[in-house]
Amino acid sequence: MKHLRLLVLLLVSASMSYGQNLDSVFQTLKFRNIGPFRGGRSVTASGVVGDPLTYYMGTTGGGVWKTEDAGAYWKNISDGFFEMGSVGAVAVSESDPNVVYVGMGEHAPRGVMTSYGDGMYKSTDAGKTWKKIGLEKTQHIARVVIHPKNPDIVYVAAQGALHGPTQDRGIYKTTDGGVTWAKVLYVNDLTGCSELSMDMSNPQVLYATMWHHQRMPWQVVSGGPGSGVYKSSDGGATWEKIHKGLPKEMGKMAISVSRANPDKVFLLMESDSDKELGGLFVSDDAGKNWNKVSGDHRLIQRAWYYIEVFTDPQDENTVYVLSAPALRSIDGGKTWETLSSSHGDHHDLWINPTNSKNMVLADDGGAAITFNRAESWTTLDNMPTAQFYRINVDNEFPYNIYAGQQDNSSVKIASMSLGSYSIGERDWTRSAGGESAFLAFDPDDPRYVMGGSYLGTIEILDMKSKAGTGVMAAPIQYLSMAARDMKYLYDWNAPIIWSKHHSRQPKRKRPGKRN
Repeated sequence: MKHLRLLVLLLVSASMSYGQNLDSVFQTLKFRNIGPFRGGRSVTASGVVGDPLTYYMGTTGGGVWKTEDAGAYWKNISDGFFEMGSVGAVAVSESDPNVVYVGMGEHAPRGVMTSYGDGMYKSTDAGKTWKKIGLEKTQHIARVVIHPKNPDIVYVAAQGALHGPTQDRGIYKTTDGGVTWAKVLYVNDLTGCSELSMDMSNPQVLYATMWHHQRMPWQVVSGGPGSGVYKSSDGGATWEKIHKGLPKEMGKMAISVSRANPDKVFLLMESDSDKELGGLFVSDDAGKNWNKVSGDHRLIQRAWYYIEVFTDPQDENTVYVLSAPALRSIDGGKTWETLSSSHGDHHDLWINPTNSKNMVLADDGGAAITFNRAESWTTLDNMPTAQFYRINVDNEFPYNIYAGQQDNSSVKIASMSLGSYSIGERDWTRSAGGESAFLAFDPDDPRYVMGGSYLGTIEILDMKSKAGTGVMAAPIQYLSMAARDMKYLYDWNAPIIWSKHHSRQPKRKRPGKRN
C-alpha cells in the first residue's frame, strides 16, 4: 500500500508538471488565420439606413463582421470584446446609426454545430467598441428590435435554451439602453420567442410568435401548448393572443407587419403536416382575423431550421420567405418565384426601408448584398467565417490541414505557401466527402482520401487526378427517410479513421531494373 501511494503521488506530480510545461508552451503560441476565405453560416445581417455601403453580419462561430464598402471587404469587429462567438441577431438604430445591438446565440437550432450565446452586447460607436449589457442566460436570441426614434428602447426576442427548460426566455424590454431589462412576455419554461415585428408607424404595436420547442437526442419537439401568436398595443405592457382563423396545432412561426400598410400582417406557420395545415397566413385587419393564402411546402420545409418571413417596406403585396431556397411573392403570397442567391439555406433578410431594391441576405454561406432586387449578389468568397466540424493533418512539407466545412465541401489547405507571402486560393482545394466529413488517409502518403458526409455517404478521392468513387455500405440515399425505414443507421458525423496499424503495400519493382 505504501508503494502504491508513492506511485500515485509521483504520477500526480508528473502530470501536474507536464501540464504546467504545456501551459508555458501554449502561452507563447500565436494563432494565425490560414483561411480559406470562403464564407460560413450566418443567421443575421443588417444594413444601415442612410448608408448603402455599410452592413453588419453576425456569424454562428466568428462573432460580428462589418463592411463599409458594400461587401468588397469584411472585417471582424467583435474580437477582444465578445466572450463567445455565436450571434443570433444584429440590429442598427435607424435614428442613430452609431448604436448597434447584438443578441448572442444562433436562432436556427441545428442538432450539430449549434452554439449558445451569452446575452446582449451594445456599441455606441458603430462597432469600434462593445459593452456587455446583460441577459446572459437567454442562450439563443432570435431578434432585436429598436424603437425607430429612440435607440434606448429595445425589445429582445429570447428563444432560450435549446435542450432543456429555463425561465430565461420570452420577450425582454429596456428603456435605458440596456442598463436594466424587464421581461414583458413569458409563457412557460419551454417556450421562447422565435420572431418579433414592430409597426414602425406606431412603435407601441408589436407582434410576436412564441415557440414551444426542445431538442432531445432522439427527437425534435417543435410545437406544444406554449406556442402562440401575440400582439401588444401598449409597447409590451400587455399582450393578447390573436388566433382567429389559425390552426390549433402550432409549431415554429414567424411574423412580419407591413411597413407599407400596417394593417397587413403576414404569418408563416408550421402546423400538422399530415393534415396540410401549415403555410402562409395573412391578416388585413392588424391581426384580428387570419386567412391562409399559401400551403406551398417550400415555405415551411425543415421548419426548425428556417421559417422566416419578411415584408417589402414599400409594397404591401411583396413578401419574402427564406428556406432552403429564397422565395418571393408579388401577389400577397399566392404565387412564388425562386430568387438567385450566393448560397443556400437562408436565415435572415434586411430590406432597406427607403429602397427595397437594396437588401442583405444571411445564409449558410455568409452575408451577401444586392442593389437590384436580388438579380445579383456580392461575393461570399472574401470572408474567413467558415465552420469546420473537425480537422486532420498529413506529414507532408508544408503539412496540409483537412476539414469538412458546414454546408459546403471538405477542404485541404496548406499550412504555408512556399514562394509566396501568404496562403491564397492556389493553396487550397476540395477533398473527399462533404460538410460533416471525417477525412481518413495515410499521413505519409495522402494521395487517396476517404471522406464521409451525413447518413453514411462515403467517397474515396484521388487527390492527384480528382477522380472519386463511392464506397457506401449500401447505395442508398437516406435523406428525408425515417430511421425505421433505413437499412443501416448512421449518425450525421459517422467516424472514418485510418488505421495506424495498416502498413502500406511495398512498391513493386519495375521490370528490368536492378536494385
